[in-house]
Amino acid sequence: MTSDLLDGLIETFKIAFGAWAVSAVVGLLLAIVRDAAIWPVRMTVAVATAVMRSVPQLILLYLIFFGLPSVGIDVGALLTAVLVLGLADAAFNAEYYRGSLLTVPHSQREAGMSLGFSPVGTLRHVVVPQAMLYMIAPLLNSFLSLLKTATLASAIGLPEILYRAQNDMQTTGEVTRVIVVVIVIYAVLCMPLIRLIAHVEQRTKERLYT
Repeated sequence: MTSDLLDGLIETFKIAFGAWAVSAVVGLLLAIVRDAAIWPVRMTVAVATAVMRSVPQLILLYLIFFGLPSVGIDVGALLTAVLVLGLADAAFNAEYYRGSLLTVPHSQREAGMSLGFSPVGTLRHVVVPQAMLYMIAPLLNSFLSLLKTATLASAIGLPEILYRAQNDMQTTGEVTRVIVVVIVIYAVLCMPLIRLIAHVEQRTKERLYT
């Protein structure tokens, strides 16, 4: 039983890390575009973000995994989970990243422009590096969330930890013991991360108000 759950845990980490990478990149892009000068772009991003935040992730998983093959597009279970969970998480995290970007004084943007940087160059070389300190906690929270929501991938047949646990419960009939083992695994993984996030948030607050 333990071996099966550990194999499932490895699959869970694959999903979580993949979705985390998608969320980090797309979330930052969404945060930047939300402040774009072009009104249609802002509105398109705002609407797309609102839709992603409104629709349950499980429904999106079903739509992509079971719906797209009907029109000749087969994405695959792992890629479906990574994209859906990552994009959904990015829609929530975009506002956190946007808040982090807004911590950089406007004078810093003006200084970057006066040095000859383009608006994109100013973001890349001046704003984003300074805002990264305030993005660390949201990024860690994002990974913690994805580590838990990765269990949704069991609904499309990915053999992550919940999928393996369900198989073990059906095979052995030991429901309570299997569930307890899964809880212990998640507690061991998540509790140190929760403490790290709290520490980072405290340090960030100290930095912000000093």
